[in-house]
Order: sequence, then structure tokens, then C-alpha cells
Amino acid sequence: MHDPRLQPVPPYSALIFDCDGTLVDSGPAHEKAWRQALADRGVELDPDWYRERTGLSADVLLAELEAATGRAIDHAAVEAAAIDAFGGLVDMVLPNEPVVTVAQENHGRVPLAVASGGSRTAVEVSLRAIGVYPLFDAVVTRDDVSRGKPAPDIYLLAAERLGVHPGECVVYEDTDEGMAAARAAGMRVIDVRPAPATIRSSDAVPDSATSLV
Repeated sequence: MHDPRLQPVPPYSALIFDCDGTLVDSGPAHEKAWRQALADRGVELDPDWYRERTGLSADVLLAELEAATGRAIDHAAVEAAAIDAFGGLVDMVLPNEPVVTVAQENHGRVPLAVASGGSRTAVEVSLRAIGVYPLFDAVVTRDDVSRGKPAPDIYLLAAERLGVHPGECVVYEDTDEGMAAARAAGMRVIDVRPAPATIRSSDAVPDSATSLV
């Protein structure tokens, strides 16, 4: 499935993809996993509140939830429970075909990486579920860096592992936080969200994600 709006404009030496909402449609599975993990600890997750924060890292999401509810949350325990729950919901994970097509067409032509704000376990589960894991030369996750998106760390590490200068990379993203991270890393960004008004390729201008993958 081709979408001309998603085609990277040369010159570029590498492509880097976010995972959730970009390569894979896993939002419902992640939301269900978070809701289950939190409900088991007596915390209700409001769907609208959550959907406004899907670009945040797990730690930031849970910190904001603590502030919103006034309740202390064991971040490590809740995230581990959510990752475990997500593993049982893998049948809900679907490919985002237009973006997957870009990765397939560029495989073997330029280095490809995944740079995700979630855990390595959940990222790899999602990529394997849709059969694209072998396409990528590097997979960088929140587990590999000290700061998650919108900090640029994940994207800078992905470029380093590909052996490519950040300014030569094109990033595919679906959240404002992710795009801010890529721009802060000095990379061009393509917004994969479907509304025509928000699908754009932007110049590499430095700017000032919650899934489990």
C-alpha cells in the first residue's frame, strides 16, 4: 500500500521509525493493558485522559497519573504488569500498512532502525507480531536511554547504532512528543497521522510518547 505523502525525500542515509501508532496499530492493546495493570492496584485509568498522553514515556505517564489522582504508584510494578498483560493481547496488534511498505521498500537500500519510547519486550513483541522485525538493523527503546521522548536521546542513539549522522536521518512518527524528540536530534520528520492537514515532512529544526513499545 503506497502513500506518496509518506515517501522520504532524498537525500537521506537512514530511516528511523517509531513503533506504536507508526509501524503498528497497537493503541487498543496498550490501553487495555494499562487499564488492567492499574485496575489491579485500585487505580482507574480514564480513557480520554490516557489518549491525550500516548506519546509520553511510561515513567512520565505514571508520574502525571500520580499527580492527577493524588495516589502513589509503584512505577516498576505497574509497568511490568502492563507489559505482561500486553503479551496476552498480541492478537490485537496490527500493521500500519502504508508505513510498513516504506520500510519494506527501503530495506537493503539504507539502514533502518526502530526508536520507541516503550520497553524492549513490548516493542519486540509488536514487531514480531506483524512480521517486520527482520527489516531493522537496530532497535532502540526506552530501556536503552536515561531520558525518553520528547528528549532526543532515543533518536540520537539509533543514529549512532546505524553509523549515520543524525542530520542524514528521516524519522517516522505519530505523536507531538516523538516529533519534538526527532527534531531536537536534528532529524527530518514525517508525521504519519492520517488527517491530510497533519501529514507533513518537516525540516531538521531543533525543537525545545504512552505505549509500552
